[in-house]
Amino acid sequence: MSCSGSKIPEDIDPENPLWRFACRFWESPQSRDACLELQDRGWSVTRILCAAWLASSGHSFSGTENDRVTEWRCQVTEPIRSARKYITKNNPCTVTVRECIARSELEAERIELALAYQALTSETQTGTGGKTLASLARNNLLAAAPETIMNNGTGRLLDTLARELSTLVKGDNRPC
Repeated sequence: MSCSGSKIPEDIDPENPLWRFACRFWESPQSRDACLELQDRGWSVTRILCAAWLASSGHSFSGTENDRVTEWRCQVTEPIRSARKYITKNNPCTVTVRECIARSELEAERIELALAYQALTSETQTGTGGKTLASLARNNLLAAAPETIMNNGTGRLLDTLARELSTLVKGDNRPC
């Protein structure tokens, strides 16, 4: 399936429930730091957020990702992120361009999550089979993993994400 920019569906909703969940989840410094550290280890933050969002709504994550999401990440989000990382943070000569690229990266991630949301909501979701939120979150995060063997550091990061998700869900009574 090709995902050139002209093939992005015009009916995707960038302000969808997955995006709103991601924004709330990202507010936690522990969630944000764990996601970024996993990203540095080769994980996709979009996959992590999808896994966590599905767990928060009582669904399992199969670990399968829609081709459009993967292609958008490879062709758009990752190159923008790479450009941002290439530019040093504190150079006054490049601060404006780095900030513009950072905003573009966030918008690319928002489209990536919109594509993921569209794919996830069009698929039949599997129920939890009575698993606790922590157990479901951990299983979903494992399904999102790019690796099958994880070290203790990765395990601790997953535990942090599961704990932060439980905290978010318990306190999730404010409007989106």
